Amino acid sequence: MKIETPVLKRLGPVPFWRGERKCLDSLEEIYRRAIEKAKQSLARSV
Repeated sequence: MKIETPVLKRLGPVPFWRGERKCLDSLEEIYRRAIEKAKQSLARSV
């Protein structure tokens, strides 16, 4: 699943980021995990 992050892409690279991966790549992974957790939570509540 590709996560769309237009605002982050428009802002460009984070100048203080010191990670081994690009900041955007890291945030996309976090968003992907959060979406999956939200889906699981919603599925349980229905």
